[in-house]
Amino acid sequence: MMTRTIAASIAAGMAALSLAIAVRPVQAAATTYAAYVYDTTGKQIGQVTFVGVDGGVQVRVDVSGLPPGAHGFHVHEIGSCNPVRDTTGKVTPFGAAGGHFDPQGTAHHLGPNGSGHAGDFPNLVANEAGHARTTFFTDRLSVLEGPTNIVGRSIIIHANEDNYTDTPPNGGSGARIACGEIGPLRVQ
Repeated sequence: MMTRTIAASIAAGMAALSLAIAVRPVQAAATTYAAYVYDTTGKQIGQVTFVGVDGGVQVRVDVSGLPPGAHGFHVHEIGSCNPVRDTTGKVTPFGAAGGHFDPQGTAHHLGPNGSGHAGDFPNLVANEAGHARTTFFTDRLSVLEGPTNIVGRSIIIHANEDNYTDTPPNGGSGARIACGEIGPLRVQ
C-alpha cells in the first residue's frame, strides 16, 4: 500500500513538473557582442566578448601578444580604432576612440569598483607568454539601448598597469597598445 502511495505521489509530482516545464516561457538568447582586438601593426591578437545578462554585462577576454604584466583596460567613448595626428604631427595610435566612457559624467578615473568612469575595467594581466584571459561581470554597463550601452564604442588595452586614480593620463596606464570596436559577434 505504501509503495502504491509513493508511486502515485511520484507520478503526480512528475505530471505537475511536466506541466510547469511545458508552460514556462522560453527565454530569449543572451544578447552578445564582440570587440576583435588589434595591435598597433593591425594584427588581430584576440577578442573581447560582451554578453548581456540580468543586471549588466559579462565580459570575456582572450588576448595574446601583449607584453607580460598588468595593463589598463577600458571602454572608450567612440567606436573607432583609427590613429589621430595632433597639430604638432604626433600620432596617437587608436586616438579616435576618444576618452574613457563616462555616461554618468563623473570626470573621474577611479577603477572598476569606484564611482568614476563606468568604462574602467579591471587590469588585464598577461602571463610570460603575453596571453591574458579573464571573465568578469559589470553592473555599470549594458548592451541594451540606454545611456550605459557600450555597443558602437571601443575597448583599449594600455601599455602599463592602471592605478585607478585620477593620475594623468588614464591612471598612469600609458600608451594605447591594442584596440577593438564593439559590434556584432561574427558567426564563424
